[in-house]
Amino acid sequence: MPSWKLRLLSCPYPRSLIPGERMIWFLRGFAFLILVTLQPNWSRAGTPLACAMPPGLIVPSAALTNAAAALTSKGGLNILAIGSGSTVGDSGGLGGPALAFHAPEKSYPMRMLEALNTLRPAASFNLTVQGGRGLTAEEMLPILRRELAAHHYDLLLWQTGTVEAVHGVRPGALRAVLEDGIAAAAKSRTDVVLIDPQFSRFLRANVDLNPYETVLRQMTGTSGVTLFPRFDLTQEWVNNGEVDLERVGKDERDKTIALLNDCLGHALARYVLAGAGEH
Repeated sequence: MPSWKLRLLSCPYPRSLIPGERMIWFLRGFAFLILVTLQPNWSRAGTPLACAMPPGLIVPSAALTNAAAALTSKGGLNILAIGSGSTVGDSGGLGGPALAFHAPEKSYPMRMLEALNTLRPAASFNLTVQGGRGLTAEEMLPILRRELAAHHYDLLLWQTGTVEAVHGVRPGALRAVLEDGIAAAAKSRTDVVLIDPQFSRFLRANVDLNPYETVLRQMTGTSGVTLFPRFDLTQEWVNNGEVDLERVGKDERDKTIALLNDCLGHALARYVLAGAGEH
């Protein structure tokens, strides 16, 4: 049976592959691209979601080899999601007032878990959510180390960058923390999926995200680390008029937040399964 744990904190603010494996990975990825292009976008209820799932944004650039091995040998995944407000479902609106909400049970990692169970009902997916509103990557690092020491996780989802950008943390400091956390995950044989900030007109107008996006992208050069492009996905949904929190009335806001997290959760579930070679 699937399970999940949520712990909130508060704060004032491919592995290298041999040539034969590369070819297998390429063929798997190509097959997945065809599959997701032809299939509709399904929600947890089996009805189409009102958000596009561009194959180029929901297929990782490298294999999640530890996740793939776990699905093969154990028939499931132990997943740790760590992040700030949007990850734990308790956002104070650093990205703007429209992005403030409190609904832990409706956060995108929870929607991802539901989507994984729908897409792979025979597998077992266990999710632990850690973090809290306003936490930087540096403040998450001790939590991450403690979790990796206490439990074995096949996959780490690490959302960060927004709080650093808002508070002007040096991009180099973010890089050093990510390097430490990624090294700890590699030692524990845990794949890492980094998750970048969510698109927001308010955030874009008031903060320069580019240096932090650059750091996150550069981290993917490390073995076993990929980047889930949340910014690009949410920007596409806004541009297409599919999900736009900053353009809905108050009476539609809760419904739109739920849709956004549904879309992100489903996209992330597909991303994880694609990385594990599951089509």
